[in-house]
Amino acid sequence: MRRSRGDIWFVDLADARGHEQSGLRPALVLAASYGGMTVVVPLTTTPAAFSFPHTHGIEKSSQNGLSSSSAALVFQIVALSQDRFVKKIGRCSVEDMEAISVLLKDLLSLG
Repeated sequence: MRRSRGDIWFVDLADARGHEQSGLRPALVLAASYGGMTVVVPLTTTPAAFSFPHTHGIEKSSQNGLSSSSAALVFQIVALSQDRFVKKIGRCSVEDMEAISVLLKDLLSLG
């Protein structure tokens, strides 16, 4: 199935290391790349994460398919192989995507 910017998918991050996000979790698609790789921002429901720099809170909704409010961990942007994508659960709102884009530009000094 095709992944598009703004989609939220469950992804399998089983082999994470250190403070990387791990396990089966939702992730927000930023860009579908070449060669079967897709750039995502992992999401977490851990309360402490909401206070980290370069994070954005996303409220659960029927549109995004999240079961709990989640923090988008923009500072953990990563490219994943297509075989890590398990199931599409929803779409991020335009407002949340815009806020995440601002954080991404700041993180990467693009702007």
